[in-house]
Amino acid sequence: MPRGAARVRVLALALVLLTAGCTDKGNSNKSSELKSKASACVKALRIVDLVPDPKKAEDYEKKGKELRDLAKDVRDREVSKAMRQVAHQYGMARVEAARDFGRVAVWVKSTVTNIKTLKKVCA
Repeated sequence: MPRGAARVRVLALALVLLTAGCTDKGNSNKSSELKSKASACVKALRIVDLVPDPKKAEDYEKKGKELRDLAKDVRDREVSKAMRQVAHQYGMARVEAARDFGRVAVWVKSTVTNIKTLKKVCA
C-alpha cells in the first residue's frame, strides 16, 4: 500500500472516530440533528473509496444508490449535497471506464475532489 493511501485511511478513521462522538447536550433538537449528521457522515465515509477505481463500476453503482438514499435522510444540506456529488461521480464510473485513459484520469480526480468535499463538510 502506498504511503499516501495509508495516511488517507488513517485520516479517514480519525474523522470517523471524531464525528461519531458529536453531541450537543444543551438542545435536544440540535443534538438529534448533530447525531443525524454524524451518523450519516460515518455511514457515507464507510461507503466511499478513498482511492476511486473505475474498474469497480458495478460496485460504484450500488454505492451511489446507497449514498443517494442516505442523502435523502440527512438534514444538513451541505452534507446531503456532498453525498449526492459523490454518488453522481460513482454513477459516471461505467461511462468513464469505457472511454479513453485521459477521461478516466479526469473522473478519478473529480471523484477524489468530491470525496474531499464530503470529508470537509463532515468534519
